Amino acid sequence: MPDSITRRAFIKGSTALGVTSILGGSIDGWLHAPAFAADGIDIAAAQGADYFKSTIKVVELLGGMGKFVSRQSKVGLLINSPWDNPGSFVRPEITLAVIRMCREAGAKEIGVFKSLDTGYWRRSALAESYRDDIQGITSLGGNYTEVSLPGGRELKKADIAKGLMDCDVLIDIPIAKDHSGIGFTGTMKNMMGATSFSTNMYFHHGTGRLGWYDDVDFLSQCIADLNLARKPDLCIFDGTEVLTTNGPRGPGKIIKPQKVFAGVDRVAMDVYGANLLGLKGEEIRTARLAHAHGLGEIHLERLRIEEVTV
Repeated sequence: MPDSITRRAFIKGSTALGVTSILGGSIDGWLHAPAFAADGIDIAAAQGADYFKSTIKVVELLGGMGKFVSRQSKVGLLINSPWDNPGSFVRPEITLAVIRMCREAGAKEIGVFKSLDTGYWRRSALAESYRDDIQGITSLGGNYTEVSLPGGRELKKADIAKGLMDCDVLIDIPIAKDHSGIGFTGTMKNMMGATSFSTNMYFHHGTGRLGWYDDVDFLSQCIADLNLARKPDLCIFDGTEVLTTNGPRGPGKIIKPQKVFAGVDRVAMDVYGANLLGLKGEEIRTARLAHAHGLGEIHLERLRIEEVTV
């Protein structure tokens, strides 16, 4: 973590009291506890072995899920979940906590863009306790609509899941990990999970080069351009088990920061997540290009970051 972050003075007194009172109760207590966040937090991060608790904690620090999800709203969850090697997929406990908070906030419908099969849920001991929540998830993927991107530099249009464009609330849930092509995958790369196969192929081969990552600059620019389509209403990042080599699929070397963090600025979130791999903002192509588009802040020292232990 850069010195500029570790030196920052974080709010300790009232937050520590809030952590004790919330985490000392039941799950229902955490979900219904009043938000005690100070205004102006850009990124909230929690470290601890209970990823369900940590997820609830970081959202509460931002003001609670009700700040983002209104009653009777349709919520789309963009989850990085297709792979099965350690450090390559979002932990189910994080997904379950998000679903539960959305339900508590009064969401009418919660959908995903990539199916979450039984194999995914078997990775968590909590899945059985939240069976009804899991069964209530709908599919928002598979039906694509062409979206124009007039501000795009390399990508002028893309086939994007209609549900992503139509949902009332979009929550981007990536995992911090290495990427053999662009170096790091996070919130912005995760948007490719809601695009058609043909659009994905254009990202990789649009310049006519045959290799999957032969034109990383083009791929990175396409990802930045794609993010012009829609801004996530909330980003919740899995930084619990991080794949540092051979990403995005793995297997590879794993480190375990045991962090969950949340915010609304996808560029800043990716920079913060890349720090876990020892990368700085200017080293992340997609963040640099998205910053040039005006999509977010690349300089973490300009932001207010609240870090707590759960």
